[in-house]
Amino acid sequence: EPPASTCGTHRPTHASPDPQFGTERVLRIHLLEAEDLIAKDNFFKGVVRGRSDPYAKVRVAGRAFRSRVVKEDLNPRWNEVYEVIVDDVPGQDVEFDVFDKDIDKDDFLGRCKVPLRRVLSSRIVDEWLPLEEVKSGRLHVRLESLAPSPSATLLEQVLHTNSLLQPARGDELSAALLSVFVDRAAGLPLRKGSKPPAAFASLAVRDVSVKTKTCAPTAEPVWDEGFSFLVKRPHVESLELQVKEEGGQPLGALSLPLPQLLAAEGLQPLMGGAGGGQVWGWDPPHAPLALQVLVSQQVEAGAGGSVSLPEGDAAPQPTEAPGEEECGAGGLRQRLLPAESRPELAEAPLGRLQLTLWYHRDERKLVAIVHACRKLRPASKELPDPYVSLVLLPDRSRGTKRKTSVQKKTLNPDFNER
Repeated sequence: EPPASTCGTHRPTHASPDPQFGTERVLRIHLLEAEDLIAKDNFFKGVVRGRSDPYAKVRVAGRAFRSRVVKEDLNPRWNEVYEVIVDDVPGQDVEFDVFDKDIDKDDFLGRCKVPLRRVLSSRIVDEWLPLEEVKSGRLHVRLESLAPSPSATLLEQVLHTNSLLQPARGDELSAALLSVFVDRAAGLPLRKGSKPPAAFASLAVRDVSVKTKTCAPTAEPVWDEGFSFLVKRPHVESLELQVKEEGGQPLGALSLPLPQLLAAEGLQPLMGGAGGGQVWGWDPPHAPLALQVLVSQQVEAGAGGSVSLPEGDAAPQPTEAPGEEECGAGGLRQRLLPAESRPELAEAPLGRLQLTLWYHRDERKLVAIVHACRKLRPASKELPDPYVSLVLLPDRSRGTKRKTSVQKKTLNPDFNER
C-alpha cells in the first residue's frame, strides 16, 4: 500500500475525480480456435508425427487468462470469452501465446498480438492472426470494445443478448460497469482514549473486492480514489462498502443494491456508521449514472440478428393456422402441428408459444430458448402437465431432439429454458 502520508486530510469542499475516471471501456476477448499448429508430441523417436495438446494464454492491461487444454488436436476450438476493464493508454497490446501441454515442460506453439488502441477505435476486430516464431499455425480471435452507456432502458436487451451469446464454458458475461469514486469520510468514531482511527475503505461486488489506501489517524480521512467493477446481473447484485481502521476493526458498513444506482445522480452519502460517520462518493463526471450498461454491437443491431418468435410484445402471440411461416431475414421456419393429425382441433388455435431462435456462429450451434406457453387447450377435464419438445428436421432421431422440463397442472407454463 502507499504510505499513510499520501492520504489527504479534511477539507471543506468535495473533490472531483480525475478526468479519466469513469471513461474506461470493457474489452471482451473471444478466443475462438486455431488451425495448422505444429505437432510437438511425436512417437517412436520422431518417426511418427504426433499431435499437440494446445492451450492459450492471454495478457492485457495487467490481467492474464489461460484457456483449457484441448487434447491431441492441431486445430483446436476453445470458444472461450474473457473480459477486462481497459483504459485508452497508448502502447498497450492484447497478447496471445499458444503452448502444448506436457508433463514436464510445455512447448511453445507461437504468439501474436493486437494493438489495444486498434480495437478501441474500430469497436470489433475479428481476424485469423498468423502465429509468430513458429513454422505454421494461426489463431482466430474476436476482440470487442464495449461502450458503457447510461441508458438503463437497454439493460433488459443486454441481459437477453448475453444469454444468447453465453459460451458453454466460462464466466457469465458482464452486463454493466460500476464506477465508484470514494472521496472522503467524516465524523468517524474515535478509538479508545479519544484517538482518531487510521482508516481505509473496502468495496466489493460479488467475489471481487478492492480497498483504498490507509490514511494517517484522523476522524475525516480523504482518499480521492476511484474503482470500477464488472457487473453480471445489475438487477440483483449489490455494492458492499465498509470503512475499517488499520488492523481490520469495522467502523461502519453499507450494502447498496445496484438498482438504486440506476437512478442516483451527483454526490451521494454512501454510508452511515457508528457515531454518525459518513463516506461520500461521486459518480462519474461524464455520465449521470454510476452504473452504466455495456452495449455491444449485437445489442445496437437489435440482439445481433437473432430472430424472436414472436416479435414485438413480451407476451406470447397467437400461432398461425397450421402450415409453414417464413420468419425473419435468416430464413427460419416455424413448423406447426399438421392439422390432419388432429382434425378436431383444426378449427381453433391450440395455444401460444414464445420462442427465441439464435444461430451461434462461433460455436456453430442453433440455440433455442423456450420462454412460455399461454392458453393451451386441455385434452380432458383435468389440467395437463405440459412440456415442449423440439426436433431439428429432417432428422427425427434422438440425437436432434430436445425437450423442456415438465410443468405440473397448468395451461400457462413458464419454462425459460435454453
